[in-house]
Amino acid sequence: MIQSMTGYGRGSAGKGDKKVTALIKAVNGRFLDVKIRGLDIDPADEKAVRDVISEKLIRGTIHVNLEMDNGIKTQSLSFNEERFEAIERILLDIQKKYGRHLDMGDIINAGDLFTHVDNGALGRKQLAAAINKACAEVIQMRHSEGEKLKKDFLDRLDILKSVLSQIEIDLPIEFEKRETKYKDRIAELLDNTAIDESRIAQEIAMLAEKADVTEEVVRLKSHFGQFSEMLSDEEPAGRRLNFLLQEMSREINTIGSKSSSEKIVNHVITMKDEAEKMREQIQNIL
Repeated sequence: MIQSMTGYGRGSAGKGDKKVTALIKAVNGRFLDVKIRGLDIDPADEKAVRDVISEKLIRGTIHVNLEMDNGIKTQSLSFNEERFEAIERILLDIQKKYGRHLDMGDIINAGDLFTHVDNGALGRKQLAAAINKACAEVIQMRHSEGEKLKKDFLDRLDILKSVLSQIEIDLPIEFEKRETKYKDRIAELLDNTAIDESRIAQEIAMLAEKADVTEEVVRLKSHFGQFSEMLSDEEPAGRRLNFLLQEMSREINTIGSKSSSEKIVNHVITMKDEAEKMREQIQNIL
């Protein structure tokens, strides 16, 4: 099932001042580009976030915004007893050995013994849970949008098939008109002069060979079938669909270049228009 690259998701985990909320917005992008903003998180946690997004969202420009309890954090002061006692022992040893008294306040400051503990610090489990919930919502939205895109592609594919079938019907008729016009023109130029029918037959055969689009029609039908199958693939198919659509457009252009019939050219214009609309939509497929 194809997915859109666009989507939005929100996920929260934790309670009170430890509650974290992840907001994820995914938009089109040729590759995966993850942009994280909001809270400052540990590098290891950031890598974990990127790994989850890489696995679940795969491709696109992904905007991640992290919030924690509406941005409010609480802090408390912690005293480092071990460090204090170690420094005190060293100062006593200096006094006994050298007979000199050193004041602890002269060699350290309060920051060496007291630290601020962020009680609102992110927990890795809460962060992972919030990110996973947000990704799940993004994927759900991507699937929903993908269903709409699939229907649009199938509708346009039906138009292409219908026009191609009409081209197959009209081509012999249009060539017969061209053959008659060619013979009449030669007769007009030669007036009453005898006409070499075999030479005319050779010229018409050459024209028919140059105008033959059998190979292009066969390849187009094959491309239509492959395109339809890819729309139901479980794996991301955006890049493959884009390549296949380029091949389809190439065959359509060749049919147009080989035809001198206004009717056939109009059919080709219709097909090119539908293919271009599909190409624009393909850019939004994962």
